[in-house]
Amino acid sequence: MGPHSAPHLVHAESLWIHWFKDGILNPDIDDAGVLSVLHYLADLNVLEYQPGRNLRLTGIKEGVMADEVKNYLHNSLDDLSGTEGGFAIVYFLSCFSEEKPPPLKLENSSPQQERKSLFGKNISSGKTKSSDLSNLQIVKKWGDQLRPYLDLEQQTIARLRGKYTSQEDAQWLFSYILNKTRQQAPAKKWEQVSRKKHR
Repeated sequence: MGPHSAPHLVHAESLWIHWFKDGILNPDIDDAGVLSVLHYLADLNVLEYQPGRNLRLTGIKEGVMADEVKNYLHNSLDDLSGTEGGFAIVYFLSCFSEEKPPPLKLENSSPQQERKSLFGKNISSGKTKSSDLSNLQIVKKWGDQLRPYLDLEQQTIARLRGKYTSQEDAQWLFSYILNKTRQQAPAKKWEQVSRKKHR
């Protein structure tokens, strides 16, 4: 017995993975990815964890058929996708697959924040201890080009993390969302960094 015959009961994670893959989540999400989505849905109180890594759907009564539950779930997840916590749902559900996914955006980004190099050290505009200015300029250039992506990654992962959604889960979810939205983002023109030393 599993979610297909008794969706109101408690079942093992593995059974829910197969159930959610059957028409609820996008078909390109593998088992490990589905588990990350289930953790995210547990943080949204769509699923409830029981002892022994077992799960149950919240608000489902006995006697309701699996197809009815899936329709109910699609509707409730659609409503939940409009909330702050449920912002990522639209990227995973098959019912949204025909629509263009919204691009991820930075919230409350501050360009005046102190810039840091790729190695975590502060970059100042004054004198530096490095005698090779070309290398310093390359690091600055890379930092400037990567900063929006790094900020977006950090902010999105922070929004996704929760009691059940681990750092690893959130990283997978972010990578999946990024792949879904990548075609929406215009290609950024590559700017060659000159290695010529300034005198």
